[in-house]
Amino acid sequence: MVPSPRTSEDDDDNMAETPRPKLTLLGMAVSVMGYFCMVTVADAPRQAKAQTETSAASSQGSAKNPASWKSALATVFWVGETETQDNDHIANFKSAWDARWVEHFGGIDDPHNRCGYEPCGFKPKENPFYVALPYDDMEENGRRKAVNSFIPWDAPGAKQSLLKNRWVAVRANGITCYAQWQDVGPFENDDAHYVFGAAATPKNTKGESAGIDLSPAVRDCLKVGGISRVLWRHVDRREVPAGPWNRTITRRPGP
Repeated sequence: MVPSPRTSEDDDDNMAETPRPKLTLLGMAVSVMGYFCMVTVADAPRQAKAQTETSAASSQGSAKNPASWKSALATVFWVGETETQDNDHIANFKSAWDARWVEHFGGIDDPHNRCGYEPCGFKPKENPFYVALPYDDMEENGRRKAVNSFIPWDAPGAKQSLLKNRWVAVRANGITCYAQWQDVGPFENDDAHYVFGAAATPKNTKGESAGIDLSPAVRDCLKVGGISRVLWRHVDRREVPAGPWNRTITRRPGP
């Protein structure tokens, strides 16, 4: 763009005006940086608060974040357990997901006659490290329940149980052992709020009001008795470390 010719009158007018400082690129950069520094400092408390709230929410866990530990009284059960008053006359010759549990396991998982983590009478064909938790994703007619969306790994349209064979970590006495979910109980089969949600305690009020059943192998691994206080949580297969629970892994699918 070509500038207009200047006259002496223009010069006189300019001399009368107060000179204006020119805004250089360096000045603009300094101003912008100063503004953002002020915003960052002012926003720091809010960011710290948001971070704290996020961490607290994560530590509590949720239906879609099942990584938090749940507390429970634990009782002991086993494949082939006969019905007694203590187990409300519920025998364990079959599980919620296996009508031929004793046959598939290889025999009765005798809780008293042990050779290491296995019954002395035979070598189990399935994992002796197993637990029961009080939720079943299947109906008695063999169909999956209409609503299972709160299960973190649910797959809409699935026809078989997506709970059988899943892994669980159990902790007591400073020891953490791992087991596969192979049955439903104790006593309850629809306690989704405890098994997957935010409920801190199970709704079971029978017996010892237990929230998890442990196999004899898990009991011995944790060095606990027939009734104990434990912590447990869901784990993915890739989180399971090497250990005796990996010697024989149950892969038989559910119904």
